[in-house]
Amino acid sequence: MHIMMGRFSGLFVLGVVFFLTAVSAAAASVSVTAEGVGVIVGDNTANARDQAVQDALRMAVEQAVGTMVSSETLVQNYETLRDEIYARTQGYVQRYDIVDETVVDNLYRVTIEARVAQGRLENDIMALGLLMSRKNMPRVMIMVAEQNIGMTYYAFWWGIRTGAAELTVTENTLMELLGQKGFQVVDHAVRSGTVAVADPYRITSLTDDAIREIGVLFDAEVVIYGKALAKLAGAVQGTSMKSVQADVSLRAVNTGNGRVLASAIHHAAAVHPSEVAAGTKALQQAARAAAEALMAQIVDRWNQDVISGGTVELVISGIRSYSHLVRFKETLQKEIRGIKGVHQRDFKDQHATVDVTTTASTQMLADEIVKQSYGSFAVDVVRISQNRIALEMR
Repeated sequence: MHIMMGRFSGLFVLGVVFFLTAVSAAAASVSVTAEGVGVIVGDNTANARDQAVQDALRMAVEQAVGTMVSSETLVQNYETLRDEIYARTQGYVQRYDIVDETVVDNLYRVTIEARVAQGRLENDIMALGLLMSRKNMPRVMIMVAEQNIGMTYYAFWWGIRTGAAELTVTENTLMELLGQKGFQVVDHAVRSGTVAVADPYRITSLTDDAIREIGVLFDAEVVIYGKALAKLAGAVQGTSMKSVQADVSLRAVNTGNGRVLASAIHHAAAVHPSEVAAGTKALQQAARAAAEALMAQIVDRWNQDVISGGTVELVISGIRSYSHLVRFKETLQKEIRGIKGVHQRDFKDQHATVDVTTTASTQMLADEIVKQSYGSFAVDVVRISQNRIALEMR
């Protein structure tokens, strides 16, 4: 009876594992219906059918890419996508079923339902730099307080232990992974000698607004902020190995508007004869897992901005008349492509703040604004950041 129950439990657990694996795979892919065409030469319908299937697979991948980047990006980078993405359909299509096939004159038409791996596509699109380019190549700074085995206090990003900024194990791990994904990383340890950080910011916990202000000081559009802690769990019984557990918590803040882009908390454990080495290994593992989750969230957010439109804050000064502001808003809505909404937040003392929802990048929006004719006044760009444009009416 016990043997039977043991076998049943094992089969049940195995079934659960297969189910969860299938659910995870489905969540990382998208279902696409696509049609392909092949030309029948002579009587060789088999070859035409193969061509039609390959054409349909390529169209399926194109459709999946279209859900990740804007149509304008697709057009501008078609040759790159064709050579680097569309030519490798087999690497992205997990499976497909032929749902219809017909022959009309000398054309063989095939309709398929395919499941395309989104994660792999996102990674390759990131590697090509298309999404980064669309977001104006945002710079990222990492600020992580870390306490490894043997350390009495946290090593803070501003160098509280040594009086000089140093990169922690977690920060180094994050910088390496972000760099591999194409992120432009700002090294605060390099710039700490030229940027003065006020004492009120040298505290254990910072608000999102404070993180935003520090990011602006270092010319970073995104700040990844958090803590990393390694603790000794004890010795591995019967060996000289030491077991250490590490926890890493991170959040990414957009310095343009102070909004949280992503957050992640991860735990990892490692063993090593040296406590410090075990702590370093555990911190690296937890940091890698947290970084992957964080980057996935950031990419999703940026993809949504590109496809559905993100918010760009316009800070306008020198407004001599409210009628000028009205004229400016009307011009935005009527003359500039990609704008889906214009919302005025305030107006006081010749200054106004306007939120614009747009599928265009911040740089493209700024370029279009200065090109427009506003009649009795002109508009100049004073400063551009990732999600903010400072303007002056003249």
